Amino acid sequence: MIVVPVNVLILTILLYTDASGQQNTDLSTLMSMVQILQQQMNAMQTAINNGAKCGGVRVDPRNCKDVLDSGRNTSGRYLVYPPTLQGVALPVMCDMDDDNGGWLVIQRRQDGSENFFRNWKDYENGFGNVTSEHWLGNKNIHALTASGLYELRIVLEDFQGNRKVANYRSFSVGDAESKYQLSIDGYSGDAGDSLKFDHDGHAFSTADADNDGAQSVNCAQTHSGGYWYSDCYKSNINGKYGIKAEDGIIWGSFKNWELFVLKKTEMKIRPVPV
Repeated sequence: MIVVPVNVLILTILLYTDASGQQNTDLSTLMSMVQILQQQMNAMQTAINNGAKCGGVRVDPRNCKDVLDSGRNTSGRYLVYPPTLQGVALPVMCDMDDDNGGWLVIQRRQDGSENFFRNWKDYENGFGNVTSEHWLGNKNIHALTASGLYELRIVLEDFQGNRKVANYRSFSVGDAESKYQLSIDGYSGDAGDSLKFDHDGHAFSTADADNDGAQSVNCAQTHSGGYWYSDCYKSNINGKYGIKAEDGIIWGSFKNWELFVLKKTEMKIRPVPV
């Protein structure tokens, strides 16, 4: 927050004092004007944080790493401006705590409050609340990952509190023409690779847009989600919440390829340093 500096206060007092040293206004009026000035400066700071122009130069964080580099290191909701969206503000959740921060959350499951069995348009545009359960939207994920090289971090937790992580050195989602095709590589972590293994190179599918690699089944319909299905999956983290079944929230390698339901999932991306 911008705070009115001492020299501004002194200048204000001088402006309201005549040559004989007599004040032209009373102290209460002066303090009221200082408060108004502080409010205006606070509003200016908020506008700058949200990408407004300051001195003719637009301050546009392209992603959560830019937000972090600007000195804002508290996790929460921010506006970012991916270059491919041409100045359009995108509300996102920034995780500034995990693994040195700067992560932009594109998916979160935590309590079953949001229905993830949605149609193509919903998955394309995004749904939910970025501060809670949500899918950021395929077109927005594409816009972000089309602007540079991104890494992906997937954090998984079961109902017993066991937490595992799958990291991928490179991650991108294609455009609408490619049906938001997944491109991913460079796994590391302790959760096991249940994404590149069977989903890399596949288009996105929903129940009303069957783009999977299966010949005899609509994987999105059968497994109650929207995902980069093959024939059909090794992971299904957009499935139904809280059920131990093939259409539940599954990451196959989390527990030796057992049908094991997860409580929390989070997908988040961060630009890779050039």
